[in-house]
Amino acid sequence: MTKLMQMIVALGGAALAVTATVPLRAQISQTGYNTLTGTQQVTFGGVAGGPVPGTNYDGLLVIDGVAFGERFAGQTVTANGVYDQIGGAPTGPLTLLPGAPGQNVSVFASPAGPVLSGLGPLGFPASDAIGEGAFSILFPTLQSEFGLRLTGGNGGNAFISFYGSDGTLLGSSTLSNLPLLSSYGFTSANADIAGVSFWNADVTGVGLAGIRFNVATGVPEPGTWMTMLLGFAVIGVAIRRRRSGARMPVVAA
Repeated sequence: MTKLMQMIVALGGAALAVTATVPLRAQISQTGYNTLTGTQQVTFGGVAGGPVPGTNYDGLLVIDGVAFGERFAGQTVTANGVYDQIGGAPTGPLTLLPGAPGQNVSVFASPAGPVLSGLGPLGFPASDAIGEGAFSILFPTLQSEFGLRLTGGNGGNAFISFYGSDGTLLGSSTLSNLPLLSSYGFTSANADIAGVSFWNADVTGVGLAGIRFNVATGVPEPGTWMTMLLGFAVIGVAIRRRRSGARMPVVAA
């Protein structure tokens, strides 16, 4: 039985836990996941998954406006054995990038529910790649809080960093002694979290079961503003045509 299969079987009877971390910088504070007030959540039940190794995603995976990939522009991802390791600093504006084909992310079904997995250097569908890779998250708006639920830990460590929209490091933390199931919460008094990067060095690998945040309080990023402006332009054209009596062209199916 592969280590991934052992992880998934064990998840069925695991209890939820919160583990110790290394203190964050002043901009970001750690709190309990259940103390977060944000009502926005992303899980992975609405995208293709299936039994391990699940479904491979070579491009960015976008769910409800939140994008998942490997790293941000300016960062490097290097192989540390079977694990990904993130280095360098993002450039601004914060831009999310996918990994190489087969080394980005996958989604699979587990007893804990659908899980997003970073894919390590060995690549999809190798069992020693699933859960060993880095992943990063880009929000459509700036956030004041962030929570994540992890699966599959076996006493190893994970590393999480928070970035502003210009790539500035807001804080970072080591999540130590990971149990099978864990959850964490983080807050920023300045509501300036634009993205998060995550990698791990745990013998069984780590998957992401879901995130929680408060998108309603955020300020749209430049890319979001552009999308909104294009939408407003389309609406404006439609209104003008309606007022002038012009007929919209019909495109044959």
